[in-house]
Amino acid sequence: MDLRLSWDLFILVFFAIIIAYSFILGKDATLKIILGTYASALAADAAGNLFGMKFGSSPQLLKATAGIGLVGPKDTAIFTKVIIFVTLLIILTIKGSFSVRAHGGKSSGMQVFFTGIYGFLSAALIVSTILMYVSGISFITGSFQPGAASILAFNGQSPFIQKMLDYYNLWFLLPVVAMIVGSFLIDEEA
Repeated sequence: MDLRLSWDLFILVFFAIIIAYSFILGKDATLKIILGTYASALAADAAGNLFGMKFGSSPQLLKATAGIGLVGPKDTAIFTKVIIFVTLLIILTIKGSFSVRAHGGKSSGMQVFFTGIYGFLSAALIVSTILMYVSGISFITGSFQPGAASILAFNGQSPFIQKMLDYYNLWFLLPVVAMIVGSFLIDEEA
């Protein structure tokens, strides 16, 4: 069997880990992760944009980040957004001062089904958010400014990444739709 490391494989393993983690945490914690992802995505985009405007052209910063392949202010802002996003998501998931309590329903099969759906959508939302940042798209400004280290460098190398980018609007919409549908289905079952 010829197993080659690729971005597709990396993303599929990431999906599997997030889905498995969702089953360990349960439906309520997975919903908290989804809500934290939305908040972290917007906050990291704003913070990255501010950081890029204030410090992106700093000679010291550009020299320091050149060692990791970042070649300009846009790449530095992208890298900053990803780091802030992941940091905020972890903080909100672990220490966020909000809790989510979804109705459990009577059927454990329904609970497992929605935990799996929420886990998959959580992984899709996290991956698509990171891909959006790396592609140079800003949620807040609505602009598209790819840097040299942009995801566009992977174009053609990964059909899976391309599909994630092509359908990013769907990945941002589906978790909310699933929460609404889940609340109606579980309420009917209770």
